[in-house]
Amino acid sequence: MALTPRSSNGIGHGRGVAHPQRRAWVLLLGVLMVFSLFGAQLVRLQGLDAASVSAAAVDDRLREVTIPAPRGAITDVDGEPMALDIERKHITADPVNVAGYRRVEDGEVVSEGLVGAADDIAALTGSDAAELRQVLRDTTGRWTYLVKDVSPQTWQEVDDLGIPGVDAEDYHKRQYPLGEAPAPLLGWVGAGDQPAGGLERTQNEALTGTPGERSYELGGQGEIITTGTSVDTPAVPGQDIRLSVDSDLQWYAYDALEERVRQAGGLSGYVLVQEVKTGRLVAAASYPSFDPSEATQDADAMRNLLVEDVFEPGSTTKLITAAAALEEGLVEADTPIVVPTHLPRAGKVFKDAKPHPVLNLTFAGVLATSSNMGTILFGEQLDEETLHDYLARFGMGRRSGLGLPGESSGVLPPTEEWGPTTQYTLMFGQGMSSTALQQLSVFQTIANDGVHVPPSVVEGTTDSQGRYAEAEAPQSERIVSSKTARTLTSIMEEVTSEEGTAPMAAVDGYRVSGKTSTASRFDDSLGRYSKTTASFVGYAPSEDPEYVVAVTVQRPTNISIYGGTIAGPVFTNVMRYVLQSNGVPPSEGEHERMDLEFDPGAPAPGKEQGVTLSDVAIKDEGSGG
Repeated sequence: MALTPRSSNGIGHGRGVAHPQRRAWVLLLGVLMVFSLFGAQLVRLQGLDAASVSAAAVDDRLREVTIPAPRGAITDVDGEPMALDIERKHITADPVNVAGYRRVEDGEVVSEGLVGAADDIAALTGSDAAELRQVLRDTTGRWTYLVKDVSPQTWQEVDDLGIPGVDAEDYHKRQYPLGEAPAPLLGWVGAGDQPAGGLERTQNEALTGTPGERSYELGGQGEIITTGTSVDTPAVPGQDIRLSVDSDLQWYAYDALEERVRQAGGLSGYVLVQEVKTGRLVAAASYPSFDPSEATQDADAMRNLLVEDVFEPGSTTKLITAAAALEEGLVEADTPIVVPTHLPRAGKVFKDAKPHPVLNLTFAGVLATSSNMGTILFGEQLDEETLHDYLARFGMGRRSGLGLPGESSGVLPPTEEWGPTTQYTLMFGQGMSSTALQQLSVFQTIANDGVHVPPSVVEGTTDSQGRYAEAEAPQSERIVSSKTARTLTSIMEEVTSEEGTAPMAAVDGYRVSGKTSTASRFDDSLGRYSKTTASFVGYAPSEDPEYVVAVTVQRPTNISIYGGTIAGPVFTNVMRYVLQSNGVPPSEGEHERMDLEFDPGAPAPGKEQGVTLSDVAIKDEGSGG
């Protein structure tokens, strides 16, 4: 049998058995290859790709947050805030890091982990601890909102706990110091911080600022690395908007209106106060109103009744008909008008608000006592196109120019759509519709010597650098002559006298010109006329008008239905307040009384001597009208 050769040391050299020295060399070669790979990678990381790797590491630690820009404030004419942003905080959390929380007191752990953090934060913020624990446990990522909308002071107390992974996000909350009083005018900021309604919406571009950005590095426990990368781009606040509104007057007017609507059992109401010569609104209130801080309310309840509500204005429109008749030279203040007990026209019998015998009134007397039939008698001398033209000139059927969202133009039907009686009903403000703002503008025009100045409410803007830019003044337009305006002013002084329709609208010490209205109110829910719209619009002092005030109460059910009784007292209180608070001196001298009646035995001073307007009416009555 063959024997396997052996080496001299007795160890065999069989196939597959490696020599120890060869194995060592192979092993060394493998180690060198591994180290070579590590070295190459190290050179790549530390040398060739050092910048990108470093940046990637920073990116992992870097957090970027948007710095919200404060929305500009809305202030009153004296700079008092009516809408402003206040600083608030949203508390955020990284549950992974929060789990490492430990609070030690007197050497003893009193709170730790997610549960301890939730309990401690809840105690400081008034939140529900169980809900916070649930949020921290259920969050799958590394970030979540924990508590929203806390004060900076509260956040500071939470921050002092030193909970790892708990941070705060800046937040600005809109606040309205006057609450409901100016809410429809201002509007509100709704869900998603989007403006809704009022000036918040129309002035949004100016009010909105430019957000900033903050970036910083976070450590493993969620702490800010103070020596790491940190970049701040500050936010630029929005512009402040200054209004012509007097916030004290605004609150006073709203309070007076609310009380009267409640007393009268009314549905709603409006009060507007305007500077006669500039058109600037100094108060604009409606009731019911809403809390602008509660952005989740029913949208219908947050409407701006001042510009969205349309109604048949009634007798305040007689001022337009009277202006047209005077301007066209058809009547004078003392033109005699015999007002019958009833007046047939176009198959309908017209009457006044209260039954009366035949009255011998002057043109001034017809307007002062608000006679529907007397208004028809002088108004029917105007052809249809002329009447329509004057109504349109005074702003009926078009928006005021104030620019608030949802503003209605009202309804002034074109002449081709008039029915048989439209011409007559339009003369005393029925068969058409307008807003409270449109009615205010009619009286501003007459008070301003016949010159219309569109209403305005924005005085100017102030940017983040403190630079103030005044708003462009509205363009004025002459509507009727000075003579016509002065005649109407004198006539309307009689309205607040004891013989007029609104002695309750008088203001002690001041001469007041104004007009009542008690209009039939169309109720959309019933599809027919029901109840009334009670209004009084006037201005003072009559000898040199400074302010015009319009008051309307919809659907009064208590006290009275008449404008002089329902709206007159509110007018008196608001007008007295605005005159006295602005230092307008009392009137000097007495009003020169006008003849409201005429002697039927005396020669008629009308355009045709010896002929009164009632002669035409009698002929029409005889022919069936």
